[in-house]
Amino acid sequence: MPSTDIVRGVRTLIKNKLMPEVLPRWQEQVSFGLSAYSLSEFHSAASNARMVVANPNTAVSKSERLLSNIGLANQFGGIFDSLGLVKPSSYVNIDHSHMNGLTALVGAVQTRKGRALPCLVETTYSEDLSARYDTPPREQALRWNKQAARLSQCFTGHCIDSLQDFHDRLGFWPKLVFDRWFANYSLVTHLSAEGAIYYIRLKAGRYVECEGKRVKAEQLEKDAVIELFDLRLRIVRSPKDGKNDEPWYILTNDFSSSRAKVIRIYYHRFEIEEDFKDIKHILGLKRTRFNNPNSLKVILWLMALGMALLYLVTKQLVRTTQAAHPKKQRSWFRIAFEAWQRSIHEHMVLTG
Repeated sequence: MPSTDIVRGVRTLIKNKLMPEVLPRWQEQVSFGLSAYSLSEFHSAASNARMVVANPNTAVSKSERLLSNIGLANQFGGIFDSLGLVKPSSYVNIDHSHMNGLTALVGAVQTRKGRALPCLVETTYSEDLSARYDTPPREQALRWNKQAARLSQCFTGHCIDSLQDFHDRLGFWPKLVFDRWFANYSLVTHLSAEGAIYYIRLKAGRYVECEGKRVKAEQLEKDAVIELFDLRLRIVRSPKDGKNDEPWYILTNDFSSSRAKVIRIYYHRFEIEEDFKDIKHILGLKRTRFNNPNSLKVILWLMALGMALLYLVTKQLVRTTQAAHPKKQRSWFRIAFEAWQRSIHEHMVLTG
């Protein structure tokens, strides 16, 4: 694929797929946000804005209006869905990432290519904020705001509501894949009552009931039917290998898939952790110091849209390019992002 075709392909998807889903009153903001934040390395909200808007005062005003727009932030999911990447058969990895006093709950649909595609973004205040009296003023303000937010909704409640909104947005439940933090009563019973299929890693020492006995997960057979939270569930244990000293203990209500398939499904959960690394280090989001969760939500959604657009446009390019030695291979996202940067430069040369 010629590099300039990447620019053309991304712009065509934006014009034909994304923008028709945006309310008319927000189209200018979305267009600005995609230009400033989706496929550019993040330096700061104002700095990125000045890269696409000549007048610095106008740039800052545009950035502030975009990042404070709660209505638009809540519409980004529907805009993403226009790309058709999440289906009832999809596996969506769910995890949290802490970002300088704020926390993002992200869902990302598995690609089986080493990186998932973020399709759910919700943000709140981090649970890791220090309670020390001598913390910096910004962190103290975040802690007070978190305490006020928790009066109306706990952290787990925020997670459950976010997942339910995800379902309501799609009209169906994709299959959900979680890390160990999510193995709690409230979440598991809610998803079970909703009919969602899920896969959650348990700690080896977690007690469950099996054949009338209370045992630890590590004492079970490779594939066992158990009771937990008054629910009939299944625990699948992965084999040990050189990379994992401890096998995975995968709690699921999927009784139809084979043990090998359940392990394969969970193996690709780690795509979301690689997403967080790419977002923070390739796209530069480790530099954020937002004080408002909505600002982080808007930026993450714009980056998610950029990742999805690159994936759709460069799938063939990545498939034919990735032939290096395994230790030197780059991720599809790094290949696509570097190709995008080259294509922007070539496009500017050809057109200007």
